[in-house]
Formats: sequence, C-alpha cells, structure tokens
Amino acid sequence: MGIPKGPTEGGSGGKRGHSGMEHWGFTDEVKEAAKRRRRLKDKREVKERQKELENDAKPPAPES
Repeated sequence: MGIPKGPTEGGSGGKRGHSGMEHWGFTDEVKEAAKRRRRLKDKREVKERQKELENDAKPPAPES
C-alpha cells in the first residue's frame, strides 16, 4: 500500500497536481481567447457553407 494522501497544504487552494498545465494565464483570458477562436471558426464555416449553397443554386451553363 502507498502513502495515504492527506489534505492539501494550507493556502494551495486545491491546485496541487496541476503543474503540467499548458497555460498559466488567468481563466478569463483563456475563456476569452477560446470564445474568439470558436467565433472565427464558426464564421469561416458559415461562409464556406454559403458558397456551397450558392454554387448548387446556380443553373448549369448552356451547352453550345
């Protein structure tokens, strides 16, 4: 058996074990950046879909 895990050290706020985090920014900054990325991605997808629909709606060119 291993050593039983005790309570977190005083003042650590339950943050132990998260030293492998990729970012150390404030949560608000991370959330804002993620929101921006999602919004831009959604705009790109909408534009692509509109182009597809426009191309589908165009009648085929008459053959000569």
